[in-house]
Amino acid sequence: MTTDFGVVFARLAQHGQPEETVTLGGVNIRMVRVIGGGEGRWDRHDHTTETVIVWTGDFKVEFQDHTQHLAAGQCCVVPTGAQHRGTSLSGAEIILFTHPG
Repeated sequence: MTTDFGVVFARLAQHGQPEETVTLGGVNIRMVRVIGGGEGRWDRHDHTTETVIVWTGDFKVEFQDHTQHLAAGQCCVVPTGAQHRGTSLSGAEIILFTHPG
């Protein structure tokens, strides 16, 4: 099974949907359209890291003690158990990789 990120993001935009999740090779892949402005919700993953890849736009990952500013094509890894939230000034399409469970 394969996933074409460009096709998925185009479909989400066409239907006004915020996200879609698929599981490939035991990894959850969430493709998320982030609306610009506003603040994300604080989150944590106690059993997995989360890899954040910016497909388009700008995206900021805030931790308790620092912030990662990401542009299209950049990524960061949220460590297991780290409190974090994501926001975007102008909107973004991001891809999140986690392990289920």
